[in-house]
Amino acid sequence: MEDFEPDIFNEDHSTVTVKDRLSKYFRNWPVFLISLGICLAAGIYYFLYTAPKYLATTSLMVLGTKENNSANSSDVIGDALKGKHEVNLNNEILLLSSAKLMERTVLKYGFNVFNFHKGRILNIELYKDVPFILSAKKITNNNFKLSLKIKNISDTGGYFSLGTNNPAGSYPFKWGIPFSIGGQIFTLDSLGKINCDKPEEYIVQWRPVHEVANELSKVLSVKAFDPNSNVIQLSLVTGNLQKGVDILNDLFDEFNLSDVDDRNNLSKSTVQFIDNRLLSITGELKGVEENLEGYQGNNEIVDLKGQSTQSLENSNSVSKTINDINIQLGVVDMISNYFSNAGNTGKLVPSSLGLNDGTLSLLITQYNELQLKKQREAPLLAPNSTVMLDLNTQLANLKNSITESLFNIKHNLQTQQSQFQEQKNQYKNILSSIPHNERVLQEIKRKQGITEGLYLYLLQKREEAAISSTASNVAHYKQLDAATGEGPVEPNLRNTLISTILLGLAIGFIWIYVKDLINDKINGVNDIKKRTSLKIVGEISQLPKKKKSPIAVLGRTLAGEEFRVLRTNISFLAKYHGKKTILVSSTMSGEGKSFISLNLAAVCAIPGKKVALLEFDIRNPSIAKQLSVDSGKGITNFLMGDITRLQDIRREIPDIPTLHIYPCGPLPSNAADLLLNERFHVLFESLRAAYDFIIVDSPPAGLVSDPFILGRYSDVVLYIVRHQKTSKKDLTLINDIVANKTLSNVFLVLNDEPLGEKYKKGSYYYR
Repeated sequence: MEDFEPDIFNEDHSTVTVKDRLSKYFRNWPVFLISLGICLAAGIYYFLYTAPKYLATTSLMVLGTKENNSANSSDVIGDALKGKHEVNLNNEILLLSSAKLMERTVLKYGFNVFNFHKGRILNIELYKDVPFILSAKKITNNNFKLSLKIKNISDTGGYFSLGTNNPAGSYPFKWGIPFSIGGQIFTLDSLGKINCDKPEEYIVQWRPVHEVANELSKVLSVKAFDPNSNVIQLSLVTGNLQKGVDILNDLFDEFNLSDVDDRNNLSKSTVQFIDNRLLSITGELKGVEENLEGYQGNNEIVDLKGQSTQSLENSNSVSKTINDINIQLGVVDMISNYFSNAGNTGKLVPSSLGLNDGTLSLLITQYNELQLKKQREAPLLAPNSTVMLDLNTQLANLKNSITESLFNIKHNLQTQQSQFQEQKNQYKNILSSIPHNERVLQEIKRKQGITEGLYLYLLQKREEAAISSTASNVAHYKQLDAATGEGPVEPNLRNTLISTILLGLAIGFIWIYVKDLINDKINGVNDIKKRTSLKIVGEISQLPKKKKSPIAVLGRTLAGEEFRVLRTNISFLAKYHGKKTILVSSTMSGEGKSFISLNLAAVCAIPGKKVALLEFDIRNPSIAKQLSVDSGKGITNFLMGDITRLQDIRREIPDIPTLHIYPCGPLPSNAADLLLNERFHVLFESLRAAYDFIIVDSPPAGLVSDPFILGRYSDVVLYIVRHQKTSKKDLTLINDIVANKTLSNVFLVLNDEPLGEKYKKGSYYYR
């Protein structure tokens, strides 16, 4: 058999539109209806039986200037008196939202005590509208919880039971008398508003402070009013309007008080720190001054600069004096040498040359006068004369006196020289120690200056801190308006209805989407096109449930038109205008191959063509049974040789005379072997000669091998795929069959497709 595939079926254009994708949701409208009904009922129940919520709001202004926008100010006193400080709204918002602040507020104002009026369905929070108040006298467990049901109250007391659903265990109590529960001590105090004529039941709850603070922090909204202002808005949703207002007002008061306390504590700790440092610095400064005093006293330093100048002058004066002494010693040595020289005998002696000694000068003068006298008398006197001898004696005596005087003068000068040299050495030592003393004094004075500067700085800061502490009670925050409330804001009927409707639609869409996602069955043409390249030559819609006739193509019906389209498509499949043998098969039973075979045979026979319908599903035949025709003898009898003439097994339908049914006949025990009988070929050759179309209803190809044997005698194979019946993985089997060429010229027919928007009442729409 020659394979063929006309070009008319080669186009593979996707025709899926948004409308097509939504059609599966429209077809499942009951799911949406049920989902909407359930969600609306739940929403209405929620609205009717949910305690209302109220919204409380307030706003506060942070006094001061924005950071990075204020000019630098050195007027500490002015800033302190005005309460001026820099503002960072983000930091303020974080402080207002802190759990610690909320815990302080809840603990201080008792917001962890809840009072409810016992109702049939809802317990309404009363806040302060109760005739009593629960107070804790001793709490040792911060996680302790308590719920009391109060009833039968009077002017003296009443009864309470633990828990709200515990009718047993009722205990009497007296107003103001402590009672212990779980090691915790509480009292119930009357507020004087007891109505004994109308007894009511109340529920009182004591909850941990941190738990209540955490819940309130979650519903507290803190945000900046505007980026250009210092205003912060606070809002809170609670079950009692007045309670929400009080929480916001008390939260602001506690926040303001906390800020004042923090600034007071900061001022006190700052002043205390500065006082401690001043005490320490005072001791250090005293020690530095004592070191300076001791060093100056030990080194006899009064005025280092004046003393160094005077020492330098004295040193220069001593050096000059020593030079003068050295000159005088030279003169003494010169005179002494003059006398000791024998060549100078009888000559005049030079003057004292600046020696400040009167005796020496007198002796030298006398010596020179005698020498002159001797020189005058010498020519007149004999050398040995008495006068000459006397003159020589006087000169010798004077010479000895001068020599002795020179010796004494030299000794005195040398003594003075030694004394002045010692003084010079002392002044030299003093001058050499001046740099060291000056450096040590500078270090001591530098440390003294640093300590004094730090001392003065701390004194200034202490005064500033003291002045700032006077303004610590000036508030940095101002509540613009007292907290106000509105509501109820929850539950909102409009929002509840919108939410439940959207939820109902979402559940419907999700249900259908998930159902379609986990569905492993074929769901329309697109599922087939995604998984196989085989062409679809026909699409048969779902039949009405009231349809009872197995032949659906009689009359003016949608199924008739669809089978006529299938017939037309098949007419294009053959290259030759000759006999057409069409094998109809499927993967599993129940996919409608017998229905397709019967109606395809009928629609081909209606125009007058001779059509043979072979019931070759010899394991589970159904066509003869549906048509109520005699199936006692049939194809199996012919193949086994019991009957030799085909006319003996042929059955006719009165409504379609050109359609002949060849029933299966008795069920054989060896169906596959029977198809290999040599009479099998005779059967098809005889039918090809007698009929225009041969329609073969075969067993499922996924269960038995019969269709593959029958395929050898078929021109076209129509493989039936049923909507929501054929598994998606079964298309893999079809692809394998085509790939292995077990069957040739295979085309698909989609059966039981849901009736879509393409079909309108009173009109036909072709695909």
